[in-house]
Amino acid sequence: MTEFISVEKLIDEAKNKGLNFGKGDPYNRLRYYTKIGWLPNMKRKMDNEGNVKGHYPAWALDRLLQIEELKEHGAQNDEISKKLQVKNKFQTVFSVFTEKESRNQIIMYAILSLLFVIVLNEFGILKIGKTKDEFTSSLLLQLPNQILDSGTAFMPKNQKAVFIKTPLVKSNSRIYVSFNNEYAPATRYWTSDVREYEGFLVETDSPLFENSEFSWWVTN
Repeated sequence: MTEFISVEKLIDEAKNKGLNFGKGDPYNRLRYYTKIGWLPNMKRKMDNEGNVKGHYPAWALDRLLQIEELKEHGAQNDEISKKLQVKNKFQTVFSVFTEKESRNQIIMYAILSLLFVIVLNEFGILKIGKTKDEFTSSLLLQLPNQILDSGTAFMPKNQKAVFIKTPLVKSNSRIYVSFNNEYAPATRYWTSDVREYEGFLVETDSPLFENSEFSWWVTN
């Protein structure tokens, strides 16, 4: 959260750090610097005594000292403005990450962006990682040389299990499954109930919205 300092305290702190305002009114100098964009705009806030007064962000004190230092070294207004513009950009970015509301907005936008990317990936509009064909090819490369049996099947709509018949499966066989379509709203699938020379069960963690095709392989 941005810390604020009253105008009076800002002037006192500047004097304590050696800034000489001369015979002129310090308020007029601050108003002038604010008008030409060297200092941020004041905000009217209530002080500890309950009085509503003008306040600057606390970092305005260092900015004021920097301005006066540049002027002492003979810098012209245009040169000072250019140097402060760079400072302003960094200060704006810093303020965004220190303000609680800004941080919350950034987090919210990041979450929405992530969800948007996930949706695009699910619909195939944006490809992240391997496609299903690439995944299947990669899986086949990892399989042992001897494939005993293979095929395709469907997980029916509103179902979460289907029995695959194959007379070549054994209790020690390795079984691989890869869905070729979306299988929402399920997030996981696995094989179970392997019956020697009969078949095996393919299950998902929830019933599917639509029929979904999958490929299967049985190896030794």
